[in-house]
Amino acid sequence: MKFQILDVKREGGSSCYLVKATLQEYLAALPSNYSSYGVQRSIVSNIYLDRMINTVLDKAHIPSITLVSTAGGLAGGAFLDSDFKILDGLQRTHRLKVISDTKDLFLKRVMNDGELGDFQIRRKYREELVAIGSSGNILLAIKNFCEEKGEVELERCFSDASQWFEIWVGLTPSEEIKKMLLLNAGHKPVSIKHQLELLFLNILPMMSEIKVGQIKILRDKDVSATSFSKIRKLGEYQFSQLISALVSFVEKKPIATNAEFVESVQNDEGRLEEYIEKFSFEFLQSFVRSVFAIDAACFENFGDLGNKWVAREVSLVAVFAAIGECCVNAQDIDVVVSGLTRNFSKCKLDAYEDARNSLDLAKVNIGRVNKVAIFSGFKYFIKSEFASEIDWSNAFMDVA
Repeated sequence: MKFQILDVKREGGSSCYLVKATLQEYLAALPSNYSSYGVQRSIVSNIYLDRMINTVLDKAHIPSITLVSTAGGLAGGAFLDSDFKILDGLQRTHRLKVISDTKDLFLKRVMNDGELGDFQIRRKYREELVAIGSSGNILLAIKNFCEEKGEVELERCFSDASQWFEIWVGLTPSEEIKKMLLLNAGHKPVSIKHQLELLFLNILPMMSEIKVGQIKILRDKDVSATSFSKIRKLGEYQFSQLISALVSFVEKKPIATNAEFVESVQNDEGRLEEYIEKFSFEFLQSFVRSVFAIDAACFENFGDLGNKWVAREVSLVAVFAAIGECCVNAQDIDVVVSGLTRNFSKCKLDAYEDARNSLDLAKVNIGRVNKVAIFSGFKYFIKSEFASEIDWSNAFMDVA
């Protein structure tokens, strides 16, 4: 992407360049996997962004887009390789790409397709529009503009329209995440689950390499917690759910992974590094193997009820907090979980559901109560060496 440097600021070992380029240059240089950058959220619905077609055709101002150069710098001082990532502006970029693709579809196909009316155009090209993420409204806006001002003027909406970019060079992965969270602070809030995933993102590749059963780890942007609890299958877990269970194991108590927790990890110097140091590949293997073993035992003994129980974050968080409390060191996890799964029928998840559903929701914080009751029930079950069934009535009575 060719550009003109307008200003530059230095920040520690990194530099931020304010540059100007045309929309045509930017879209031509856009990597094919531009939307797959790990720290970014998924493409979201937004009626205002969907109206960007009018902004493009009017050559009006589009807020600056922030990029990260991953190729070691800005080649020649005025050229950016296609090996870059979008730190802020993914939603705008996606709409610009859709509009450009729709413009190409119009010029190649629709413009020479006789005297079709608007309805016939929408219907004939519906599948092609869906394939590029576009709509009939965008296509007709381009058609009307071209009929009024001509093909050359339509192309100039991209070739002559300038766009401002901030291009960061030299950011570390943790600095990229901090910049991304700062840039999104005034936008639609970044979910706590997504923020949690970003903080621990470097352990995801290690987890993904572990071959235990049919393991599938899903990101928050892949599926919401509500949808996940309804559709999950054996071996499927949300990444944020696994992180919460991991941290609870280390802390030996159920952790509430809320905004306060995320903020404390970000602001407490060295805390995140302490967690990461404990998550060696060997330990993560044992942990993932243990999660799957408990998941399988839940399903084997309690069927769909067990499947839904595992899908709730409070369940794994509390169980692994209890396991952590009962382990002298991290290496004990395999032994403890082996004994637990052999005796899982004594966990009586059906009785747990009955006790849980008997609570007066107006008088208790159901999330906290569930978490503490599960932690208490499993802790004493493990420490008793699985001598008797978990008494869920007593577990909930102690908490409430």
